[in-house]
Amino acid sequence: MSIALSESAADFETSWSDCSYLTPRQAYAIASVLLLWADGELQEWGRGAVDEPLHAVPPFAYFDRRVLFYINESRAWVESVRDRCYAIADEIQRGTLPFDRDGAYIDELLVAASLAEAESQLNDMPELYDEIAPREAFMTDDDYKIGDNDWESVSDAFDDRCRWDDWEVPIFANHPLLPSILAARHPYTWFDLVPPSGRGYLQRLGGLTADPESVE
Repeated sequence: MSIALSESAADFETSWSDCSYLTPRQAYAIASVLLLWADGELQEWGRGAVDEPLHAVPPFAYFDRRVLFYINESRAWVESVRDRCYAIADEIQRGTLPFDRDGAYIDELLVAASLAEAESQLNDMPELYDEIAPREAFMTDDDYKIGDNDWESVSDAFDDRCRWDDWEVPIFANHPLLPSILAARHPYTWFDLVPPSGRGYLQRLGGLTADPESVE
């Protein structure tokens, strides 16, 4: 189910050429990484063809290992992640990110985990993207559009658009709020369609602001 670029380049151009915070090449890179995981490491691990522990297999290699303590190398959980990789990649090809619609926590987390690898792939193997027009940053009358190399801007934009305030926490090493997040939402629930944590969740969890629901 990997993307055949010669067949899908036009889709990424159409879906993302007008976007100010993500270029068509960046969108393809993220979708490609998700599918590489699903078709490669995750599939092979699920078949028992990989001897490595789960914490060494992408995307879990990017997770704080404390997350994996809760998984106990569950093949069913890994297969659910694989399904979400396919679904998110397909949505990105059609112009939708997890930040653009209601969805499960795992969807935004998988995008967070993909960013470093997507950037490396685009930088190290530009030939894979020859059929998608490159883009330099530029100003229009109404907006600033980032270029293919502006990955920090991509992360910042996703942080502004996220529905889950903790969307990146499990991929940060030793984040102090991760134990509280895991206690509140076991990874087995990360596929559930529930209300997202929303803006200010991390501040409330860290006790920096009062929870509005606790103020009478």
